[in-house]
Amino acid sequence: MKRKLAIVLAFLALAATPAVAAFTSVNEIILSIGTSQFLRAAERVDSASAARVERLSTYLGAATAGPRLARVRATYARDIRYLQRNLRMNFMAMHAIRSAGLEVTDIVALTVDSDGSAILYADDLK
Repeated sequence: MKRKLAIVLAFLALAATPAVAAFTSVNEIILSIGTSQFLRAAERVDSASAARVERLSTYLGAATAGPRLARVRATYARDIRYLQRNLRMNFMAMHAIRSAGLEVTDIVALTVDSDGSAILYADDLK
């Protein structure tokens, strides 16, 4: 009986945790730019309830990703500007960006969780 209770409680704890589609490498972040998921998240970011900023230099593959990111930024410049315009409408996002010592123009990608919290990815590979 105790074992069944423990299994049920473990399941409920995991089920109640919102899933964050966080990235694990710079390549995943670069591949996400301009996708339909990127654009949907950019639409929802202006109403995000919380935000935090992650620097691309802290991710796996950052040392060699600079030129590739520059090409993607040029290709999807319009989508990135759309994201940045929506970020300017959210006080929490702007506070997180400024607290990290960055500008809104440094943000190139994001994920928005089901609970409304956003992870903003800043290009510091320049």
